[in-house]
Amino acid sequence: MSTFGEEIRRERELRQISLREIAESTKISLRYLDALEQNDFKHLPGGVFNKGFVRAFAEHIGIDPEAMVNAYLLEEQSQLDRAGNGPDPLVLRRGARPTPPPGTDSTPRRRRVAIGIVATVVVVALAIAGFFTIRAWLNRTPTAGAPSQAPATGERP
Repeated sequence: MSTFGEEIRRERELRQISLREIAESTKISLRYLDALEQNDFKHLPGGVFNKGFVRAFAEHIGIDPEAMVNAYLLEEQSQLDRAGNGPDPLVLRRGARPTPPPGTDSTPRRRRVAIGIVATVVVVALAIAGFFTIRAWLNRTPTAGAPSQAPATGERP
């Protein structure tokens, strides 16, 4: 069974495309492309960058980018398993989010951020309303016991 790196190198060589050509076209460092072909993922930046590199590499050589991203993720998980970092069966499901461990906050980060923004807007609105209410209360004219002015008639006394 061939590894991810062996497979992507074989596909590239079948098409007679050099790593340098891919690097120049995709603007991905030659050392990152070489690390992909060597299955040396610890020398890659990680996360979405790695998936983007694999996707761009595959598109450039004309093979299915999503299939190669999945093959990369399988190889990466295999390396993590061998290193003792435990399996992550959701890694291949596109858009899937792992279930948080028991006792942790299960609210997604985006939702927490949205709640925080809404709470901030409400607090600011209440502060502004309070400011204008207090200002109006302090600037009110006394009505009880104050002499009233006669309406203007247009004549001079």
